[in-house]
Amino acid sequence: MGIIQRQGLKHAIVSYGGVALGILSTIFIYPKATELYGLFNLIYGGAILCISFFMLGFNIHSVKFFPTFQNEKNGHNGFLGFLLTGISVGFFIFLILLPLIKYFLLDVLFEKNENRELFASYFYFIVPIVFLLSFNTTFLRYISNFHRIVIPNILDQFLIKITLPTLCILYLGEFISINSFMIGIVINYLTVFVGLIIYTKWLGQLHLKIDYKFIKKPLARDLRKNSIFGLLNSLGSQVAFRIDTIMVMAMLNISTGGVYAIVNVISDVITKPYKAISAIASPIISKSLNVNDMEEIKNIYQKSSITLLIVGWFIFLGIWGSIDDLIIIMGRETIQPAKYVVLFLGLAKIVDLATSVNSEIIYYSKKFQFNFYALMFLAILNVILNLIFIPQFGITGAALATFCSIFLFNLAKLIFIWVNFKMQPFTFATLKILLLAGLCWAMIYFIPFNFHPFVNIVLRSVLLTIVYGSLILYFEISPDVNGMVRGGWEKLRGFIGK
Repeated sequence: MGIIQRQGLKHAIVSYGGVALGILSTIFIYPKATELYGLFNLIYGGAILCISFFMLGFNIHSVKFFPTFQNEKNGHNGFLGFLLTGISVGFFIFLILLPLIKYFLLDVLFEKNENRELFASYFYFIVPIVFLLSFNTTFLRYISNFHRIVIPNILDQFLIKITLPTLCILYLGEFISINSFMIGIVINYLTVFVGLIIYTKWLGQLHLKIDYKFIKKPLARDLRKNSIFGLLNSLGSQVAFRIDTIMVMAMLNISTGGVYAIVNVISDVITKPYKAISAIASPIISKSLNVNDMEEIKNIYQKSSITLLIVGWFIFLGIWGSIDDLIIIMGRETIQPAKYVVLFLGLAKIVDLATSVNSEIIYYSKKFQFNFYALMFLAILNVILNLIFIPQFGITGAALATFCSIFLFNLAKLIFIWVNFKMQPFTFATLKILLLAGLCWAMIYFIPFNFHPFVNIVLRSVLLTIVYGSLILYFEISPDVNGMVRGGWEKLRGFIGK
């Protein structure tokens, strides 16, 4: 866990710097431009869905097959060049099928939608975004094999946190048009693309010459097999986790979808620790499975679950405890209907954190096909539940559908790993965390705060940090967390002493 802790901590610091910017934008800027923000999320979400299909599973190859190709002296046998070639082929297929994609999105999903013409006017921005996100995703995953995620994360996640609100402010001030706004988004991802190429070159890992002789028949067969399942796996994942926002926009309108996306940003803060852990743990899990080191995987599985639950509950309690004050600040008319969206999406994220790196364990194992079947089940279930719940409960229905789907999805993976690998992520510490979280929720709920909304949020946050943090450290629920806090305190004392 040492390298996971170090890189995860650095990743988390950068991520939460981006989160701070994102939250400020979410509170003060995006509620004033819900239609524009909704349009961005619609184009971006559509691009991600296209990428999941047309990347042909090569984004998954970038981690799963790196141990096989790994050879520093031989430029990893041209592994990066192989990945980029596959992505290029996928993008070419995307261009050929673009008219069909346009027909499906505009004339099927959005046929009777009041915002159809707005979507149609900016539909073709999906082309450069698909191209850039495809290559950016591949470079990000490839670089993670070298346990370098901080700089790539700054480029991929932090930059857009600056670009997007800046463009929204310029649009609200009538300095730019919607067309200029979309051009600015493309320039943002182009900057990331160039930056990742430069960083990969700086690492000395920009090897593009493919060693075709290395890709012999058994390996070629495995690559084809994994491409098929990787493609379907990725597509199922995006349908499962992104379809709610698109369905809200298609069944209601883009502005309401923008509100849903805003709340999604707030709840997504909870998953930041998971993304950090996953980025570092994936290569280690892949390598451990190759050498059948199941004890190391179990260690990561359980320790990650405990750490993620500790942080996840802390963030969730901070958000839900102050939700009414946040609604006042962001604007009652705009955000009030989305209050319980925060609850259901937040709980869905907690379920994901509790089950830790279960997807990574399954996918990088020889039983990776199960991930595909589970994701297909999740995707179909999520679509069906959204079709049922959105007409009845609006955007709250979409969030409820997501929670139910995520819960059943993770339950299926939990049972599968227990049956096949004889391990599960929960320990007695899990129960302690739940009890402490319940205690702190009761404390926040029953203690009245009747000051200005900003003051209320600060007071609750300080109280939660002191009580929750003290209890977690006192009972030593996670040796990793206690060790990190102790190490940070010693460094701070040493710095002050100087």
